[in-house]
Amino acid sequence: MSLAEQQGPARTFTGAMPVTVRPGELLAVARRLAGAPEGATWWRGRDLVAVARAADLAAPLPALDPERDEPRLAALVMTAVGIGIEETATRLGTHGRQVSRWREAAGDGRA
Repeated sequence: MSLAEQQGPARTFTGAMPVTVRPGELLAVARRLAGAPEGATWWRGRDLVAVARAADLAAPLPALDPERDEPRLAALVMTAVGIGIEETATRLGTHGRQVSRWREAAGDGRA
């Protein structure tokens, strides 16, 4: 196994975002996972911009509404761009096991 494979994806110096994540991509991923139309910033009561900002490790963490399932959606966005379970849990103020449950539920079609 090469050193690059052992270290995982390359990281930037601002936050810990995977280098492959481009500006604006997090919002597009949030829309796709929420089933929202192109250009939507809110969908079914969820603030997709806040979700995308929560997934941006270099940005301040916005307030997310658990009643609207925004933390779960942010965790799924972070998963989609390659951010690890513990890093996601720390960012969202939850436990790694909760992030794992959200990922498992999404894999079962309950996204």
